[in-house]
Amino acid sequence: LYGNHETRGLFSFSARCIRPCRIHWINLKIVLETLIDRGHDVTVLVPDGSLYMKAKKSDRFTYQPFNASVDEQEMRNFIEEFVHFSVYEIDQLNLLQIQMKFYEYASKLQNMSLAYCDGILKSPGLMDKLREEKFDVVLSDPMYPCSDIVAEELNIPLVFTFRFSIAHAVERMCGQVPAPPSFVPGAMSKLTDKMSFTERTKNMLFYLSQDAFSIFAWRKFDNYYTEYL
Repeated sequence: LYGNHETRGLFSFSARCIRPCRIHWINLKIVLETLIDRGHDVTVLVPDGSLYMKAKKSDRFTYQPFNASVDEQEMRNFIEEFVHFSVYEIDQLNLLQIQMKFYEYASKLQNMSLAYCDGILKSPGLMDKLREEKFDVVLSDPMYPCSDIVAEELNIPLVFTFRFSIAHAVERMCGQVPAPPSFVPGAMSKLTDKMSFTERTKNMLFYLSQDAFSIFAWRKFDNYYTEYL
């Protein structure tokens, strides 16, 4: 992927998440440390109000902070609210109610995500600095928007590292990954690969509801992306 030991990588991860950011950061930090072990330079974009991505003397990569309109307390409140829902409420709800709650949280998350996008892309000083660094690649989690715009603006390749999305919507709709609902239970559907006819029907409806939700939810980013692409 990187080719040689002089590669400079920009890691776009702005601590915006619907699941606790610490999990994402721990998983991806391992990737970054492995790249450094192989001789690559890594710079991590991080907002000033990040909860978990704090610079430490022991860190071997460089942090590049940026300003965003979302402060640390606002992000903390959002995460605590979602964790409470995930732990104490989700098992008491049916799939439709779960979808409605996810839409509510996703809407809040999108607003925060756009604030982080503005913090990077609408900061001429930061973008000029990133161009001057002459990075070779952007590494990002595809659950969060705008890293592709950053890569486009810097005219460098983009690499995504990813676990899964709800009902595998991102994998199926963006990555064209085959996931027939008769055999593949949607992520977070509470189903297994041993499904009855009723469960297969429920899985199909879960896929369709998440597809419709994704198409509707992602429209918020259409106009934003039109400014750059």
